[in-house]
Amino acid sequence: MRVSDDGREIEGGFDLNSIMYASEPLTTKDFFALDVDEKLKVELIGGALTVSPSSRPWHGLVANHLSRLMEEALGRAFMVFTDLDVIVDDQNVPRPDVFVISRDTYHPDEVTKAQDVLLAVEIMSPGSRVNDRRVKPSLYRDAGIPLWRIERSGTRLLLGEVPIRGDEGVHLGPVTPKGAGIDVRIALDAIAVEVF
Repeated sequence: MRVSDDGREIEGGFDLNSIMYASEPLTTKDFFALDVDEKLKVELIGGALTVSPSSRPWHGLVANHLSRLMEEALGRAFMVFTDLDVIVDDQNVPRPDVFVISRDTYHPDEVTKAQDVLLAVEIMSPGSRVNDRRVKPSLYRDAGIPLWRIERSGTRLLLGEVPIRGDEGVHLGPVTPKGAGIDVRIALDAIAVEVF
């Protein structure tokens, strides 16, 4: 081991002062300093990195259908994004499959902040069950973000509506939940027919 001119301990080319140990939670600053392949879905949840495997084609198609339906229903006053980071707090940066913000809060070069998110949508895959059913609903509720969770059973889709307060509602077939305070008609069975 050697000590650099600025007092840092260096061994084998690694700056030992900057290595994070598993017991030390990462912060959003640490998270955004990482050099991570953008093809990976990496999130910061509770100060820990979570990596989801690449989603299946059906997952992306459902996200695309929902995005288009929401854009049409909500109009130009709102913006719909897919698969981008949202800063909740200093130890949480989830990456909702779809989310909505007001056009007034849009900044092209800034990561979206939780207070600007009017609705988050998670599309549950086999590798994301625990996070999507247990972890993220609590995280979003605490941040004041309503959540829709889309689940798949065979060739059917279900929409779980998780409000900020109150009980979760579960919907099959045609449903008209509120997105950003506006009714959004979603024909789950029609989407499923096109996707599966």
